[in-house]
Amino acid sequence: MFRRFRIIVFSIYIHIFFQPSTVFKELYPASMNDIRMWNIREMRICIEWGKTFEAYQRLSHFDQFALVRNFAFAFNLLNRVFYSPDHGPDKIVFQNGAFIMRQPQQQVQLSGCRPIYTRQMDEIMLPFRRLQLSVSEFATFKAALFFNPDALDLSNQAKPEVYEERNKYLSALFTCITNKLGMAAGVQKYGSLLMMTASIQNILAQNEENMQVMELFKNWEVDPFVKELCMKRA
Repeated sequence: MFRRFRIIVFSIYIHIFFQPSTVFKELYPASMNDIRMWNIREMRICIEWGKTFEAYQRLSHFDQFALVRNFAFAFNLLNRVFYSPDHGPDKIVFQNGAFIMRQPQQQVQLSGCRPIYTRQMDEIMLPFRRLQLSVSEFATFKAALFFNPDALDLSNQAKPEVYEERNKYLSALFTCITNKLGMAAGVQKYGSLLMMTASIQNILAQNEENMQVMELFKNWEVDPFVKELCMKRA
């Protein structure tokens, strides 16, 4: 566990100082290199984002790592679809103009890996748009998911504080939504968001299976930084 923690800290510095800035281009079909780049960037942002929470800062480094490792790819996935410019229901667009189609282009297909982009669109991106989720609601929803008392390797000492922090953000999300929409419509929207968490977890599990296939058959080299954060049994 300590070795992994040292690896992840070193990787953060490498990716902070050696990643180029984002430049938006015309829309173009994404390649695996685009996906690799955005995976790295979003997970790096996740680590820095976690540091903005006082409750997170109070945890030990090992408990911080447990929370980040449990949530990093979810953070990546949620940001990917929420901030995707709306070019219709069949396209996820990254911030540099790279896009993935509902029927993924050949450049992002890997032998043996199950496609997950259709699920990302149908089960997360489109529901977010139908719910007209605001930035503040989205941020609060992410915070509630981040503080997961059931995160793998989280110490028993940290669980009560993490549990209380999750409840705080769930309450804030409920208040934010119901104050805006009223109780009836607000409860429906709040419930719809919470129901999405099962789909999110299923997509994350499928993504980990795909990464294990990549590792086994060597049909794509998984970035070590991403691997440390995403592969729970690596």
